[in-house]
Amino acid sequence: MSNQYVFNQYYIDFIKRLKQAAKKMKEDNSENVEDENIENQREKNYLFAKKIIKSIKSNYVTFDKSSDEYIKYINSLPENFWTSYADAEESTIDDWFDLDDVKDVEIFTNISIKNIQKLINDNFLCHHFLTVFYLFKNDLSDEDVKKYIKIFQESMSEELLNEIENDKNKKIITRLNSLKNKNIKDKTNINMAGMEDTMLGKLAKEILEDVDVDKLQKSIGDNGDILKAIGDPNSGFSDLISNVSRKMATKISSGELKQENLLQDAMKFASAMPGMFGNQGGGGFSGAPGSSGAPGSSGTPGSSGAPDMASMMKMMGAMMNNKEGMEAFGNMMNPKGKKKDTRTTFNKNAYRKSLAINRLKSKLDRKSKESE
Repeated sequence: MSNQYVFNQYYIDFIKRLKQAAKKMKEDNSENVEDENIENQREKNYLFAKKIIKSIKSNYVTFDKSSDEYIKYINSLPENFWTSYADAEESTIDDWFDLDDVKDVEIFTNISIKNIQKLINDNFLCHHFLTVFYLFKNDLSDEDVKKYIKIFQESMSEELLNEIENDKNKKIITRLNSLKNKNIKDKTNINMAGMEDTMLGKLAKEILEDVDVDKLQKSIGDNGDILKAIGDPNSGFSDLISNVSRKMATKISSGELKQENLLQDAMKFASAMPGMFGNQGGGGFSGAPGSSGAPGSSGTPGSSGAPDMASMMKMMGAMMNNKEGMEAFGNMMNPKGKKKDTRTTFNKNAYRKSLAINRLKSKLDRKSKESE
């Protein structure tokens, strides 16, 4: 696989992301509002997005992954543009976008660095693609291409890093990996103040201590397909799910985890993290699909966004008080475990309760008809 082919894949992917982000921005700013200041800003965003879409349609009607036009275009950019990017320190890397000899440089025809930063609204994602462009814009041996692809597809390791002979390339890859780790930390840094002493908080902390983050990242891969990773019995997610199931079963059977305390903790978590259980009436914000600028959480449009705690309590109560429910939960959470008995278990207590409810309902119906 040539460096040009790899470059083209990323270059085409990036322009598609920009197009989707521009469409999203255009849609989000298409309706008028009463506030004059807000309306003026919305109109600017609308016209900006419309201009980007028009430019993409004019210059990128079709894509050819085997073409050399994209890599030639990137290599025609001012040399100091790439030099300044490679030399930028991690602590001031985001300031690089605002440099006079950088902000107006067009990575795509009629689309500048500042345009891209505004559309994507995710500096790390911009750095990810810029790093790839920097690495693959030059001729590389097949061996180097394989090394760099391996680095981007797998979690960073000293072994992989030591295989890179070019010092500048090693520096920029190390910088990107550090930015990635900070980005992950920033986006998952939920405020856990006051939660550490709860049962759920302690359980979460105990589970996270055993999580192999590198294995999870490797399981997801470069395409970010989490569902596929979860379905893979050999992935890091399978180990994580098995670990959670095992710890939950042990603590519940020993009495360490109690239903009423778990429900109280769930309520406490829901109030502290309102966006976790449903849509809070927000529609997200403009940004690149798949990035931090993706739309907000899903939910029923127009709903208050309050978490469906009744359903959650019902589910947890059924799991805690029903042996068959716990066994089903264990089988679901531990797909690798051997099933001792696949036959459906008959719940006599539930059956008796159902009969009693039906008899009571029939009596009430008869009385209602007689009173009419």
